[in-house]
Order: sequence, then structure tokens, then C-alpha cells
Amino acid sequence: MKNFDLDFKPKDYYEKNINKEDLITPKDIEEFQEKGVVIAGIDFGDGPYNPTIAHLMTCYFEGKYHYKLVVDDDEHVYKMKHHESLEPLTFKQVIENIDSAILTHRGGTEYEELPLGVMESQLVKNFSSDLEKEEVLNSFDIGSNFYPLEDYYKAKKETWFKHLVNDDKEVINKKFDNAKRLLFDEFIEDQISNFEKEQSWAKPGMYKNLNESKSEENIILKKISNGESKNCEFKESLSLDVRQSQSNKSYQPKKESYIELAVLKTIAGFLNTDGGELFIGVSDDSKVLGIENELIKLHKSSKDKFQLHLKTLIKENIGLGSSNFINLELKTVNDKEIIHVSCKKSDEPIYIKDKDFYIRTGPATDKLEGRELVNYTTSRFKD
Repeated sequence: MKNFDLDFKPKDYYEKNINKEDLITPKDIEEFQEKGVVIAGIDFGDGPYNPTIAHLMTCYFEGKYHYKLVVDDDEHVYKMKHHESLEPLTFKQVIENIDSAILTHRGGTEYEELPLGVMESQLVKNFSSDLEKEEVLNSFDIGSNFYPLEDYYKAKKETWFKHLVNDDKEVINKKFDNAKRLLFDEFIEDQISNFEKEQSWAKPGMYKNLNESKSEENIILKKISNGESKNCEFKESLSLDVRQSQSNKSYQPKKESYIELAVLKTIAGFLNTDGGELFIGVSDDSKVLGIENELIKLHKSSKDKFQLHLKTLIKENIGLGSSNFINLELKTVNDKEIIHVSCKKSDEPIYIKDKDFYIRTGPATDKLEGRELVNYTTSRFKD
């Protein structure tokens, strides 16, 4: 993208057009609009945010320039990074206000309307047709009478076009999650930090930690919603026969070796192939069930005992040598606890009980024997 003077500040325009004599704070958004000056117009066109035009405006009172991005009334007001300043905003700061603006509606925050600067990610995620993406992006325009915003966003759109098409779900999701982090910008961090200082019960950083935790939960939910694959598998339980415990009244819940073996096969398959993730407490059709039922029936509600049992199964059946390639974590998803088993690609063959060898083929785990086993291990585990 061509270079722009990001420090440009059209001070003459401000001095000429903004009334500095009226130092009274506007009582509402209508009065702000009446006394304010339009800095830029943002045309959303026919994009995912509905056809409309927003105006970035400034109004001078109480010795400062105050900024709002408004649509029609007080129901469509945007929070911005630079909401006030002693001097007119630079070109860079105006861009930051546009790119990080967050819509507030009736006092709340609507994340359906993300910052304008993540338009590319929004298009990639929500539109399947490249033609449709292009039409929406072409309808998105920003203009100003005294900042070079029109030229800047024309150049920006050219960059977006070059990187718009990507069919890799993981890449798209990663880009979108990174883009959403703009919502947690310096402005919001400052507001939360001030709130935490004012509240005696609030711990420093508690909201940031909560945000990061929620972000991790969303990433896990996205993986689960994508379904089972070569690198992702779901198991309803570690040891409990869920169907027997639900349908057979005479069934006495116990640790079933055949249920446990299915878990071990999956782990060994991941290690022997390209690695992968196992989620225990999730059904085949991507429903998060949790492990609470199994905890109560088989582990006296102890999460530590549950995890220790899984570690023991791996140690006794797969071996201690695999521990460097396996990570077990308890995760909370949709207010339910599940076990996340992350497996790296092993650098040596992994056998169950030193005799049975498994690999992943698509969303399935298959046993290899004879010539197939020899050919695979010779090819896969070269020096």
C-alpha cells in the first residue's frame, strides 16, 4: 500500500469551522450533531451491517475536541479509541477511530457489528461467493473533505482484494479471532483498569483474564463445531458405558476396559500419524455433554482422580516415553467440564501393550498389521 502522511493534521479546518465560543456540554446526541462538524462519512453500502452511512463528528466544549461516530440517533453511538483530544486528531488517529469503532445499542455492546477495520475478516467468514465479497467490499466507502481518507481506504480495499480468498477453515478462524481482539484495545483496557481500581472487590487484570478465557473457550467450541476429522476426535466418556448407564436399569456403572481401549487407540493413532486433539465429554455429533456424570459414578466427583486414571492408563498401555507428546487439560465449555487431550506427532512408533499399532485415516482409527505395518513404520519413522 502506498505511503500516507499519518501525522497530517488539518488544523486550519478546525480553527475555521468549529465554534469554540460555546463551552456548554451538549445535553444529548441531537445537540451534539447540531453543533458538531462532520470529519468523515462512512458508507456501509450493502455490507453485513445493513445499508447506512455513519458520520465521524467532532464538537468543541470544556476545552477539548470531543468525537462521536453516529448513524441517526442515540441508539447508534460508537465507542472509539480517541473520544476526545486537546488538539485536532492526526490522520492516523482518525483511521484508528474508524477501524476500532464498536457499536453500542441501548447501553450494551453488539458484537455482531465488529470494528470497521476487520471488514476483510468479516467478509471471508460470512460470504461464500467471491463475487458477493467483491460487491460488498466495493460498496464500502469512506470519504472526508479534509483528511485523505478516500484515497487511503481505496488503497486499503486493493490490499483486501489480494488476500480475500482463502478456503482453509483454520486460517479463516484464526484471522477472525485475531481481528476480534481489536475489541479489547487500549481504550477499553483503560476503562476496565479504572473500574478495577475503583471497586474494592475487583482484582487487577480480572477482566482481561476473563476475556482470554472466553476467547479460548470460543476456539475450542469452533473446533468442536467443525466435527471429527483426521486430527480431531470426540468421546463421550473415558471409562463409563454411557448408553448402558442410561438405558439399562440393572447396569452397575464401572470402568469398562473396552471404552478405555477406544480412547487409547485414538491417542496412539494421533501419535503415530500427524498428531491431533481428543475431547472427552463430547458426543459424535459435536454436543458438549461434559464429564460430570462419569465423575459422580466412577470417581466420587473428583476431577483429580479422573485425570490420574487417564494418566495411569496411558502410562500402563502406551508407555512413559509418550508423555512428552501428550498434554491433558481440564477445560470448561458451555459451563460443562471436558478433558482436552492434545497429541503431538511422535518421533518413534507407539504401540498399545507393545503389540497393537494404530493410525488415523480420516475421522477413524485403524489397526495396521503385517506388510502394511512394516511399510508404514519404515516410511513414517525414518532416521
